[in-house]
Amino acid sequence: MNNVLWLPGWLLFCLIAVQTASASHIAGGNIEFVATDKPNQFQLSLNLYIDEASKGADAVIEPTIIVSIFRSQDNQLMGDYTLKFVRRLLLVYANPACARTRGLETSEVRYSAQIQLEASQFSDPAGYYVVWEKCCRNKNVVNIRTPEASGMVYYLAFSPLLKNGTPFRNSSPVFLTPNAEYICLNKPFSLAFRATDADGDELRYSLTTPYNDNVYKPAGFNNSPNSPAYRLLRWMPGYSEQTAITGNPPLRIDLSSGVLTVQPDQLGLFAFTVLCEEYRQGVKIGEVRRDHQILVVDCSAQVPPKPAVAALDPSGQSPLEFCQGSAVLLKTDTDTNFNYQWRRDGYNLPGETKSVLRAVEPGDYSVIKSFAIICTRDSASEVFRLTLKLSPPATIQAPDTVLCPTRPLVLTANQQADFTYQWSAGHQEIAGATNGTYTVNQAGQYRLKIYNRTTNCISYDSILITNGPLQQVTLATKAGKMLCEGNELVVTITNDGTTRLRYNWLRNNISLPNSSQSIQNATPGDYVVTVTDTTQCALTSANVHVNPRPHPVIDSLPPICGQTASVLPLSASPPGGTFSGPGVTVDRFDPAKAGVGQHLVHYSVTNSYGCLADTSRLITVLRLPIIDLGPDQEVRAGGSVQLAGPVGTNLTYSWETADFQPLSTNSSLTVRPKKTAVYKVTVWTNGGCPVSDEILIEILPGLFIPTAFSPNGDGLNDSWAFSGIGAFPACSVRIYNRWGELIFQASPYRQPWDGTYRGNPVGPGLYTFVVRPAPDQPEQTGTLTVLAGQ
Repeated sequence: MNNVLWLPGWLLFCLIAVQTASASHIAGGNIEFVATDKPNQFQLSLNLYIDEASKGADAVIEPTIIVSIFRSQDNQLMGDYTLKFVRRLLLVYANPACARTRGLETSEVRYSAQIQLEASQFSDPAGYYVVWEKCCRNKNVVNIRTPEASGMVYYLAFSPLLKNGTPFRNSSPVFLTPNAEYICLNKPFSLAFRATDADGDELRYSLTTPYNDNVYKPAGFNNSPNSPAYRLLRWMPGYSEQTAITGNPPLRIDLSSGVLTVQPDQLGLFAFTVLCEEYRQGVKIGEVRRDHQILVVDCSAQVPPKPAVAALDPSGQSPLEFCQGSAVLLKTDTDTNFNYQWRRDGYNLPGETKSVLRAVEPGDYSVIKSFAIICTRDSASEVFRLTLKLSPPATIQAPDTVLCPTRPLVLTANQQADFTYQWSAGHQEIAGATNGTYTVNQAGQYRLKIYNRTTNCISYDSILITNGPLQQVTLATKAGKMLCEGNELVVTITNDGTTRLRYNWLRNNISLPNSSQSIQNATPGDYVVTVTDTTQCALTSANVHVNPRPHPVIDSLPPICGQTASVLPLSASPPGGTFSGPGVTVDRFDPAKAGVGQHLVHYSVTNSYGCLADTSRLITVLRLPIIDLGPDQEVRAGGSVQLAGPVGTNLTYSWETADFQPLSTNSSLTVRPKKTAVYKVTVWTNGGCPVSDEILIEILPGLFIPTAFSPNGDGLNDSWAFSGIGAFPACSVRIYNRWGELIFQASPYRQPWDGTYRGNPVGPGLYTFVVRPAPDQPEQTGTLTVLAGQ
């Protein structure tokens, strides 16, 4: 850590001062990295041992802490992981009177979280390590230099999750919770520091120098990588990793059992680290370090009488065999002047402080005896060893614990000639179930009782049989509809909703290309479906018959010619159904009620299976055009008349005379009749529904206006006389000369003009006339030539 050396002294002091107040109450700890049942998922935990007596007001137990994983070969940060506070557990002191007198109180604080790692990202052959750092240590530690400025590093190394492309499963060693202990000066002392390994790997124990935390951390890191390697604590003179506690002998640890031994010759608080290395087939695959500190005190020379341990029930001497699943009552002294703490394999049993212990596990049992009120040395009983009889425990084997309704489950007990069997369902023995196998047809808790006639041991095993996710398969239509053609067939299943299912459909014993939970628009026939879950449990539904529907048809109807058309009968097949719609009464359609437009008429019919079907057809009531050619007309010979039919869409026209002579197909017609005649127009809507009207055009006599006359007195054409004037009694005439001067005017025109103006004959030439035959007729304009006399 060369970078630390040049820090200014005041900054180094500040860093140490800030951190010292936060961790001096931590007396040790270790990390755990345990594989769960899921691939590449681990329970990552940190155990801290807290000196409650030295804990200041600022020593806060945080709700979360952050540990970091680094790659070993290059110290690359792989991730920071947040662990949550899980529990706080007070540790047991075997001599509570001395613990109270000396103010000793220690607790275990545990942080933990499940983490998921990606195996491909954790495949480096050099492996990985987990760390958590904290500064600083208890200033009263005597075997290291400047403990108040020295931190702690909790460290665990693990192998890659992939080795040569193959998953490598491993859990770290897990240290057992230590006894809360102190050591008496110059007295032999031992402390179990054992770990367990879920994989059965070989564990080797040794003492090592504790790591010191880095004074600073690189930007972006919650914990420092070990590049360069973590600093080691500096021992005080006379101390080392092999003599962390001096004495005769000094502190030692057994390579295989992890038992610490020492007979100390110095008082004080001592820090040390136990390294537990993990080997598989002779190859190291991981390690974990546990930091610890322990107090050496000067104990009173007074020693309680050595306690005795005996087996009460069943009675016997150590070592004593007992049956697995049973218990042995161990008894020690009953003097109330003393405290008693039971131990198994060197570890205090929490809460076991009475004179009788119910022991249910094999092991080396002992009692620590101490005065109840005064603080002196304690004494330990001889070890009473309990071992299990060599009687195989009851074991139930089953191909599965999930019951399929169509596949009974056979439970099999372990077999031995001197075994007798009894099966129970729940707490009730099953009559006659005394064989080594039992066939289960219902879910529940099943228990096997085995009596070993040789060892007189009774052992039990139990198994919980649960119903599989697939329990019932029902085939029906959706929402309670009839089993009719075109409805949806749906599989109703009783399951937990989490299992993937396969569906195999048959119609009339022929497989259908459908793998879903339903069939849309089912056609008539016999259906069954087989549903299979992931455990290969298959259930087949009862046969369901889908009935055909009728296929109704409404007879076609041509467009109806207007609302005044007659009521029409409705007809459809198959008969017996019901009509409905606008203008429909029973089986009649009334155009007057329906009105003009397109109307959807429905027909529904139910067959003998109860299956309903319906159909519909459009019926059109046409809007007929209104034809009115008006009243009969009169026209003068040579005149014309404009006749107009109705205007609209989808109309066709036909004009003709009374004698059926076709005239036009336009919507209007101009006629110039030569004689009085009747004209007829017929109009069709959409090619049908013809309507007609007629009109009489009468020819009136004509008025002939001559264009020249000769007023010469010869008796021929001496006046401008009109032929047919008698039919126009109100005829008016005006005549103008070439200068536009009115030279003659008469209304009515009874006396023809004689060719004079103011009594004098006009000169020959052209004159303009304006004639209105009748007041209701237009004026006729033309030129008149006055001829010279001969």
